[in-house]
Amino acid sequence: MSPQNPEPGKLGTELVAGQRASGVLLLLGLFLVLLGERIVGEGAPRWVLDGSGLVVLLGALGLAHTTCRAAREDERPAYRRVAVGIVGVLVALGIYALRSEMVLAALNFQTDEAEQRYTVVVNVVWLVLLLGSSFVALAADRVLAANPLRVRASRVHDASLAGLSLALAIAMLFPLNYVAHDMNKRWDFGYFKTARPGTATQGIVAALEEPVKVWAFFPSSSDVVDELRTYFDALPKGNLEVEFVDQALEPELAKQLKVRDNGYIALVRGEGDDQQVQKVKIGKDFDSARRKLKKLDAEFQKALLKLARGQKVAYFTVGHGEMYWKAGTDPERKLGNLKRILEAFNYKVRELGLAQGLGDAVPEDASIVFVMAPRSAFQPEELAALNRWREQGGSLLVALEPESGEAGPFAAEPPDLSPLLDPLGIGYDPKGELANETKFVPRTYRIADRVNLFTNKYSTHPSVTTLSRNSRVLFSVVPGAGHLFEKKDAAAKDNKTTVTIRSLEDTWLDLDGDLEFDRDTEQKKVWPLAMAASGPAKRDEAAVAEDDEGDEDPAAEEPEDYRAVVLADATWASDLALPLDPNKGNFQMAVDAVAWLGREIEAAGTTESEEDVKIEHTKEGQGWLFYGTTFLIPFAFVGGGLARIRSRRKRGEA
Repeated sequence: MSPQNPEPGKLGTELVAGQRASGVLLLLGLFLVLLGERIVGEGAPRWVLDGSGLVVLLGALGLAHTTCRAAREDERPAYRRVAVGIVGVLVALGIYALRSEMVLAALNFQTDEAEQRYTVVVNVVWLVLLLGSSFVALAADRVLAANPLRVRASRVHDASLAGLSLALAIAMLFPLNYVAHDMNKRWDFGYFKTARPGTATQGIVAALEEPVKVWAFFPSSSDVVDELRTYFDALPKGNLEVEFVDQALEPELAKQLKVRDNGYIALVRGEGDDQQVQKVKIGKDFDSARRKLKKLDAEFQKALLKLARGQKVAYFTVGHGEMYWKAGTDPERKLGNLKRILEAFNYKVRELGLAQGLGDAVPEDASIVFVMAPRSAFQPEELAALNRWREQGGSLLVALEPESGEAGPFAAEPPDLSPLLDPLGIGYDPKGELANETKFVPRTYRIADRVNLFTNKYSTHPSVTTLSRNSRVLFSVVPGAGHLFEKKDAAAKDNKTTVTIRSLEDTWLDLDGDLEFDRDTEQKKVWPLAMAASGPAKRDEAAVAEDDEGDEDPAAEEPEDYRAVVLADATWASDLALPLDPNKGNFQMAVDAVAWLGREIEAAGTTESEEDVKIEHTKEGQGWLFYGTTFLIPFAFVGGGLARIRSRRKRGEA
């Protein structure tokens, strides 16, 4: 018998050893190259490891080729799969070399973009080829080594396809990884993560005028201590001092601060009778503290604000059909979450109407006055009081709504607030709502959703400082918005008026209510959605007279500039559109506006939170998602499996 057709006994002795050795050498060669490129990475050791790996791979190829030639002629195609797989691995490593700095320098790309595209293509090609070739070679090698006396070509073929399928499945992760890297997205699949200090907390700490001492009452063995140290180490030092103590070992201190057990953080300002204390309960063991640690930044910031300054008062006008925080209010007109944000800023929220004296004057303790989408007219005396207070250095936020067309006790046409807006140099036309055909938030999946606008076009004004810095990820939702325009006149000549938020492109003012763009009467463009105004304040004449009679220097009591924010939409502040989530645009929109109006720009910024976000799917418009995941995908897998089994049976019968 010729060498080309050896006897089965020879297969059982010589071919088995050679076949197994080629697979082992393939793995060893890849391991040496991996060490050289990914572990060592530079210098002579890298080239030694790379060279050794290539020599071993060439040895594996030579052994696979020898084994193939020694096999019977009808079985050679099965053995040839191993050799072809090793050749593919060597070609993949050759393509990998095309991404080296020497090759890139020789190609001399004209732009960084072109070089990046080339690198991405090379990376994808060599990785896919390496995975596919090595998996095919190893799968075929395993089947051949397990059945050396009688090689069944169909089994080797099936094993090779299975290895190739597994390699391609793994390769599906490559584009996902590239997109994530290109868009700077990272996913943390850890079950737990402590919040880190946000920019708002860091700004408040840096602006502390008096020392604040933080006492953290935890046993030294608690796992919570490490989490808290990481958080506090990231804060600016300055006037903030942090110390960890055990409540059982410091009973006098704990009694003085009214801390009865471990698991508390106590913030202390001042001494003796002037001492002020704010406490935050965390939990003394890790399991009980887990939930609080996720929102540690918000809790610590809230307590710190109460110490950093005294409590302020925010007034909301009432009595004119304004939006309100009362339970049972329509979510589109409920301000519960806005009220909570103000309270977190250490504001006391109060009502302001005729019954509270608005017809005469705005209370002296007012820091900010909110006018939120009134539906009936103000009395002239109320408007005059608001203007006087604002002119003397007050801060005003006015949110407007265009015509709603609703029937009810209030007029569909919004009241005329031009007496408040004209002195600011801001105009507002309540006729029509802004709409967009493609850039809107779907809610009902009908044409009415075209008015649910969103935007990330922010200016650099301090009232939107955090939004402008994070405009790529923070989008503000403004459902049913009107539009503003600049309206300069003699009364507003000293104002500084700035458009702070604009709509996205291709937005039009829908005048006829059909939510269809009419080229003849309507225009697509960018529209102002929010404006900020400020200007020199006027001193109260009565206060000036008192100062002139006394010994005080009138200049010492010079009022600050007045400030105002006007928005062409009020629904953005409703519970429907304003979630208590620092990672949402509307939340930061409220925080930035309040920080600027309250003259606490250091409090503007992000508040970090690691709380789990509840994912909700509505039945409307997303039924396909439910039925697809419940029925379509499982049936597709079962059907594919049955078809595969039937095909294999037919092939076996043949």
